[in-house]
Amino acid sequence: DSGLFKRRDELEKEGWYPVEGNRWKKGEAEVVPLYEGKMVQMYDHRAANVVVHSDNLHRAAQQEAATLSQHQDPKFHPTPQFWVQQHDVAEIAATPWAFGFKDVTAPTNMRTMIAAILPVAGYGNTLPVLLPEETGEGKYTNFGPLLLANLCCSAFDYLARQKVQGQHLNWYIVEQLPMIRPGQFEGNIGKHHIGDFVRGEVLRLSYTAWDLQPFARDLGYDGPPFAWDEDDRSHRIARLDALFFHLYGISRDDAAYILDTFPIVREQGEKAFGCYRTKDLVLAYLNAVQSGDLDTCVSV
Repeated sequence: DSGLFKRRDELEKEGWYPVEGNRWKKGEAEVVPLYEGKMVQMYDHRAANVVVHSDNLHRAAQQEAATLSQHQDPKFHPTPQFWVQQHDVAEIAATPWAFGFKDVTAPTNMRTMIAAILPVAGYGNTLPVLLPEETGEGKYTNFGPLLLANLCCSAFDYLARQKVQGQHLNWYIVEQLPMIRPGQFEGNIGKHHIGDFVRGEVLRLSYTAWDLQPFARDLGYDGPPFAWDEDDRSHRIARLDALFFHLYGISRDDAAYILDTFPIVREQGEKAFGCYRTKDLVLAYLNAVQSGDLDTCVSV
């Protein structure tokens, strides 16, 4: 499909003009950004811009991480390498949002499975998207965030690492990995319905920019994007990790072992905080979850 891709200079030369939402128009026609795997991180569809170094013959397009100030701007959109016409992504545009995961990975990376909610756009082959077989009312809205949270949890990542042998997280690997049964989300922990709680956390972690407003509205939220707060995000992700360890039936000792198999996460924590903070947070939240408490913000 590379013949469909348009660079910024090509769009300008052909008479296109930029409009809100990282799109370009020419009369009634419109182009949308082409997202690549390198542009996203966990619960973050704005993780990196694509910068082209023309003197690099083998990998000219490289990611440039978005800054903290860019993440804190709800109007910021990552710059792609290409745009595509909206009519060429009609199947995806039938849903107001989608979620996908990075294909290029390795079992030795910080994380092996990296997934995020995505706005309507074009998606390259390095960013497979999961779309509903049927666009039934509420079906994708209800289960999409639950599937995303399951893919992003440390327990699932540990399982993926046992299967990935190369640098690609192929679909045939993903589809055979054990997921939480849908019925498990219908239970309660304390005063919280599990499914509703997970959807609420995914909403807060994902809806940080206006381009995901359709996703927020589908989940019943009509307010502005949530402020990007690094500390708050680390607590919410750790709480979800703990909740999924609980749903998978993994003991505290086994959870501690699994978290110890993420050496880069440990190294980053020790460098920034002087301890393996992610592990400390997850295990503290696991104690809270097992006692029926999903409200407390732990202190470690």
